[in-house]
Amino acid sequence: MPYNHTPWGGEQVSPPPPKAFTLVQHNCFGSWDVFLSLFGSFTQLAQPPSIVALQDPPVYRGKLPSFRLFSSFSPPTTGGCKPRVAFYVYSSFLSTISLLPRFFDRGDVMALDLFTPDGFFNPSTTRFSIINSYSTKGGSNNTRSVSSEIVFPYSATPTLTLGDLNIHHPTSDPLRAFKEDEIATSAPYFDRATELGFSLLNTPGVFTRFSMSLIGRPGVIDLAFACPLLAPYFSEWSDPLPSTGSDQIPILLRFEAPLFRAPPPSPNWALSNWSALEDSLKANVIRPPPPIPTTRSLDIWFRTNLDRVTAQFALHTPLKRVTYRSKPWWTDLLSMLRKAYNSALRSSKRDRQDASLLASARAARSTYFKAIKKAKREHWTTFLAAATTQTVWTAKEFAVGRPPPPLP
Repeated sequence: MPYNHTPWGGEQVSPPPPKAFTLVQHNCFGSWDVFLSLFGSFTQLAQPPSIVALQDPPVYRGKLPSFRLFSSFSPPTTGGCKPRVAFYVYSSFLSTISLLPRFFDRGDVMALDLFTPDGFFNPSTTRFSIINSYSTKGGSNNTRSVSSEIVFPYSATPTLTLGDLNIHHPTSDPLRAFKEDEIATSAPYFDRATELGFSLLNTPGVFTRFSMSLIGRPGVIDLAFACPLLAPYFSEWSDPLPSTGSDQIPILLRFEAPLFRAPPPSPNWALSNWSALEDSLKANVIRPPPPIPTTRSLDIWFRTNLDRVTAQFALHTPLKRVTYRSKPWWTDLLSMLRKAYNSALRSSKRDRQDASLLASARAARSTYFKAIKKAKREHWTTFLAAATTQTVWTAKEFAVGRPPPPLP
């Protein structure tokens, strides 16, 4: 039963390139209304998601609903069992990659293996896998239908595993009061994730499910994990989309190469107004800690005083204007030499017959680039001298690059 509404005015919107893409995960509650509400809400995004991972999608006569500009993939229906998971891939994104669905002879879990010769986040990352699971109660209250071995496989490629796992754990929901059977059920999954180095992408404590009954507690059961090869490219976990009518919220995941991220601002201590800051800190009175402290009261006291001191530093210290072109080895001398070189170059272009202007431009260029090489060499020497056991491997990677993948 196709549904051909195009929420972007009938024109296909280009998704982000493989260097950066977004993914939406959601439990559709088996409802067509939830499905249409979810895809209709994509108009609130700057661009549609590259991939949509659904749990409990609506199925009619063994087929998934279609939506224009998206191609669907789901486990084959065998033995009268309908698919419990599905992927929808945006057509423009699909045209830039090769895709292979991977099935597990069951309807509640599937995977997508993506490939592009140009690389997803860097030229060496040509493969990327996504595992989508919908785990329900197994034979007992302490078991789930999809085992931890399937959710967290051994993988030599960047792997994202996500889904409605129906488990509760202190790592994802630290403020919840847990029952013993909840811990016993979720522990094998989080223990295996830790063993294999998978990182939880959820923001801890942000509920993903809200019970429709008055007695049910909200919880965090829609989870996403990234393996060590993928974790450096994770950028955002958020819930910007409105409610779809399901008891679970749509979740947006964004992955991108670190070079495409805006670097965090940092204080420019060289321009701090230290005289005003010193007077301000002297006038700041730190209240004594509570006489009979508890963990909560001591934490509130510490954070309150820390925020007051931090606010004073922020008031008298400007932030650095860091951009993608910022260089840690750049100096004021290089700025002066670049200005002199550009001035000489413009003069030589205005009068190309004057040999002295051309020679002056060449000399300024030579001086400028020699100073750059010297600044880089001095910065590299300083970096190596200050290298620690934590940064020595970063220095090695800068020097020789990353090793090639073991398999083509």
